[in-house]
Amino acid sequence: MINNKTHKLPFRKGLVATLAITLILSTTALAVGHIYSLVGKSSTKATYTSIPTTEQVKKDFNFTPNIVSEFSNGYKFKGAYTVNKKAFDKENNVLGKSKALSFEYKNGNDEISLDTANNVLGKSSDNLKVVDTYKDINISYEAFAQKFVPEGYKMTEQDKIDEKSGKYTFSVGPNNESDKVEVNKFKFLTWKQDGVYYSFTVQDSNLSMNDLVKMAHEVIDAK
Repeated sequence: MINNKTHKLPFRKGLVATLAITLILSTTALAVGHIYSLVGKSSTKATYTSIPTTEQVKKDFNFTPNIVSEFSNGYKFKGAYTVNKKAFDKENNVLGKSKALSFEYKNGNDEISLDTANNVLGKSSDNLKVVDTYKDINISYEAFAQKFVPEGYKMTEQDKIDEKSGKYTFSVGPNNESDKVEVNKFKFLTWKQDGVYYSFTVQDSNLSMNDLVKMAHEVIDAK
């Protein structure tokens, strides 16, 4: 079955993308009704073009995340974007809203996003597993391949086999604006520290889970 649940994907500023997950950020969420879709939309213009202070973020977003300007593996801050998310039921009624700040980092042609927020919508993915505990903070990880298809796409027998085996999850949505079928690989690493939710997202990246864990340690240490 082609899934229509939605989530904002990195690196496509201003676009609504689809992703067959309910939420990656945390097992704790706002108390809302049954969520059918989760839509996130980011600003096309950076909210911060230079690394902000914690005071600036506190004033603008009402939470204080740990902020890293450059990671030891070479990823450097390139901008931070406002991400507004909405949860909908099957009738397209809004069940809840949240506002996050996404820090974008670049190393050569590779990019990674670090979403930060003081609340989340939905529930965690069943495939999200704790892979590390650092300073009493559980760090969770998930990786999967997403196959984006155009509206009206008819799943082949091989597609059905791939979906059943877990090789791909299938989604259709406005991120796929052509008739082309596109496969992307995603990695997520998430944790909660001092009431703030953090989530690394990489798409088609050579960064390993261990690389992301090391980067998470640097964020946690950034007091």
